[in-house]
Amino acid sequence: MSLSSPGWTGSAPSVPRVERPTATKAVVPFFIEQNNTHYENVLQRLPTMLHAMDGSGRILSANSEWLKVLGYELSDIIGRSLSEFLPAEARTKLITAIYPRYLVTGQCDHEELMMLRKDGSLATMLLSMVAFRGENGRLQKSICQLEDTTQRKLAEIAASRADTRFKTAFMSSAQGMAIISPTGGIQVANAAFRVFLRREDIEQITISFDDLIHRDDRGQFLNGMRQLLNSEIPVLHQDIRYMTGDGKVAHGASSVSMVRNDKGETEQLVVQVMDITQKRLMTNRLQDSERMDALSQLTGSVATEFNNLLGVMTAKLRSLEGQVSGGDAAKRSLEEVATAAAAGQELTKRLLSFARQQHLNPRDCGAHDVLDAVEAKFRPMLPPQFTLDIRKMAGDPRLLVDPAELQGALLQIAYNAAEAMPDGGKVTMVTEGVHLDHDYASQHPGVAAGEYVLISVSDIGRGMPQDMLDKIYHPFFTTKRAGTGAGHGLSAAYGFIRQSGGHIVVESEIGNGSTVKVYLPRRMRAADDADAGAPAWDGGIDGSTGAEPVPAENAARKPKILVVEDQEAVRAVACGFLEDFGYDCIEAGDGFEALQKLQEAQDIDLMFSDVVMPGGMNGFDLAQAAQSMRPDLKVVHTSGYPKGAMVHQDEPRFKEGFIIMKPYRREDLQKIIKDALESQ
Repeated sequence: MSLSSPGWTGSAPSVPRVERPTATKAVVPFFIEQNNTHYENVLQRLPTMLHAMDGSGRILSANSEWLKVLGYELSDIIGRSLSEFLPAEARTKLITAIYPRYLVTGQCDHEELMMLRKDGSLATMLLSMVAFRGENGRLQKSICQLEDTTQRKLAEIAASRADTRFKTAFMSSAQGMAIISPTGGIQVANAAFRVFLRREDIEQITISFDDLIHRDDRGQFLNGMRQLLNSEIPVLHQDIRYMTGDGKVAHGASSVSMVRNDKGETEQLVVQVMDITQKRLMTNRLQDSERMDALSQLTGSVATEFNNLLGVMTAKLRSLEGQVSGGDAAKRSLEEVATAAAAGQELTKRLLSFARQQHLNPRDCGAHDVLDAVEAKFRPMLPPQFTLDIRKMAGDPRLLVDPAELQGALLQIAYNAAEAMPDGGKVTMVTEGVHLDHDYASQHPGVAAGEYVLISVSDIGRGMPQDMLDKIYHPFFTTKRAGTGAGHGLSAAYGFIRQSGGHIVVESEIGNGSTVKVYLPRRMRAADDADAGAPAWDGGIDGSTGAEPVPAENAARKPKILVVEDQEAVRAVACGFLEDFGYDCIEAGDGFEALQKLQEAQDIDLMFSDVVMPGGMNGFDLAQAAQSMRPDLKVVHTSGYPKGAMVHQDEPRFKEGFIIMKPYRREDLQKIIKDALESQ
């Protein structure tokens, strides 16, 4: 069904004005010191958007029009930074361009910014601000006005496509945007929209917008479009699955708005798409993890009770063995029952392994020693049409695991790989050292960031579809034909690896085989640390002595350092070190306070700033804003995240800058501060 079907084409009546209820909750006044509430009532009821901020840029209050237009409750915004309600590009503009000028001039007039409504849609606003300063000249409060120009901007989009300035902004927007004709044809799309859909030629191909939507979501979308065109809703908001040009599925938080002509006819439609594929993936992973945890608990409880019953049965059978006086048939019957009970106990052992409740004997062992033992057992069992390829990383990676259980888990995975290739093929086993950073850990519930040994087992078999992968670890689930597999092997391996602090991932593609990746925490020894370039100390900030203070000849003019750190205890330690080195320190708890300090103290030589801070301004943003005010300011960053983490790797502004990782030693801190101060 295309967008040109009945219910989509033709004109629609004008959108009626929708009166939204005003907030009825108690409000925080703009001017607390006023005894007369007359002016406060006027400000709260004005048909213009107003809010007040403190000197650090946090919202103190907002009037009814502000809350109505953006859809928030007062409790949603009080105490939060204005930058938290902006998309990435607008946030950068506010922090690096608008705020530095405003702190100097005390005024901001009609600066255009995109803001996020509570429902996730975007609104175009004009921001104006007036500063109120205290006796010492320091900013104490800001009164801000917002003008909603969203509809006007949408009209400009439709009417001014030839305008170079608009086209540049439209094309460079981080949000996927497209202009659609009333019949569903894609007239123009920006780069972000094409990247999201993996379709560079989207404007050249003959395709309707609804043809891009996953068939399972197309019905709800077309129903929503009918409501939009019939003016039943002002804007269509839906989370939609799209089919990308490479045949994959992408999730987009989508909004569709209408642009009407003077006659009230639908002239164009503006589509905005925010890529939430990773967010959905993370949500699904979290739900899968929670389901697996619940299944583990249930399995463990059942297995424990069943094991208790089997224990009673086995004990009774043993007591009967010496009492049976009948013929061979009676004894054989007892033996058969005893064999069945033993099989039941082995089953409960595997179930307890899946439930992460088995008894383990972890010890320090070499990953390659375990792999050698697996090879010694597995290679002789392979028929001639199979080959086994083992590739080992350099060195002797160490693990703290139960080696017998790890050997059993790897053997089971290898057996599965061979069985996936009934006509023969190659099984590949590889070891390598990997670092799982905080970004990876945040996307995989139950995984801790750190150093791991990765043992992967691959085959070139048939591969598995996604619906099979979703159940691959479940007890009693098997990919083998009926009667040839119990479905306990991979579930037991999953439970053992998770109980050992590890992580397991199965990747598969139809026709291209499968790979099982087993991540186990690596035991780092002194030699390993030196080889990897890791610090040779433990704990937090090292309090060891040995750093020399600033030479006496520099005492006449001590360099002044601004220390920006939101954790007071960490900030105090850093200041203590720096003062011992002979520097003067000024402290700030967040980015906004740091900008104020820079404005007040013109003789600050260097800023030592944490990367991750609250309030919507990280260390990189702060440095850019600070250096726009003070181009000669030297900057050193510090972070508890590894350099490969997401918070660092996408920052081209500071790839060559000065940064020191926490925990840092006293002498390392002194060296990097000295190097930064002496740098050109």
